[in-house]
Amino acid sequence: MAFAWFPFYILLFGLLYSDLWAVEHLIVGGQNAAEGDAPYQVSLQTPLGSHLCGGAIISDRWIITAGHCVKGYPASRLRVATGTIRYTAPGALYYPDALYLHCNYDSPKYHNDIGLLHLNESISFNALTQAVGLPTSSLPRGASELVFTGWGAQSAAGALPTLMQLVQQQHLSFQACKSLLTAYEDLELGPCHICAYRQANTGACHGDSGGPLVHQGTLVGILNFFVPCAQGVPDIFMDVMYYRDWMRQTMSGNGKCAQVNQQTITG
Repeated sequence: MAFAWFPFYILLFGLLYSDLWAVEHLIVGGQNAAEGDAPYQVSLQTPLGSHLCGGAIISDRWIITAGHCVKGYPASRLRVATGTIRYTAPGALYYPDALYLHCNYDSPKYHNDIGLLHLNESISFNALTQAVGLPTSSLPRGASELVFTGWGAQSAAGALPTLMQLVQQQHLSFQACKSLLTAYEDLELGPCHICAYRQANTGACHGDSGGPLVHQGTLVGILNFFVPCAQGVPDIFMDVMYYRDWMRQTMSGNGKCAQVNQQTITG
């Protein structure tokens, strides 16, 4: 996992422990989002407000993100910014009281990279803050108009306005996806993955991890793997439909590791 995530963790370490870096974040090749374009989008932040990862609201007390965004964190070291296209100016702030990480996280590599945050109070919904719909069936093959949003950097060292960015991607079949990933032998695609790609210079970068991929108002993916940044390689997402049972059992309080493979990290 070193290729895609090692630079991310360098950035993450600096943001968490210094909160001094003034990196502003943009998806590569995106466009400025308008207020209300992605009311489900959240910014996962340090206590002092530095952006770490994206995520999505799935109910009034639950946030979904990538597992590597929360692995090893106590809940007290994170906060969730909602209702904004500027992560530096949250519409509201919420705080997790428990984090749930898939028990088989990263086993095998790049699999089961999914996490849930339970908030200590209910989100107040309004025009700019809404839960995203969850899938009831698999994403249609070749689906276009997949909307990806976030505050990921425009380049490895980019510093641009903090407006949320929006980009449209297209679903790739596993065969087409693998043909563009032949240089990355440690990445073995599985049924838990969704590949999305449009063209070189359009896609994810540092700070986009955990961000939502949405199709017709339904959350279909959470960003798992990318090659920094938009180098003509597909972005890889966790397939939300694949994890619906794990999510359902975890959120209902009935999840047990032997059944749904979860571990709890509390602050």
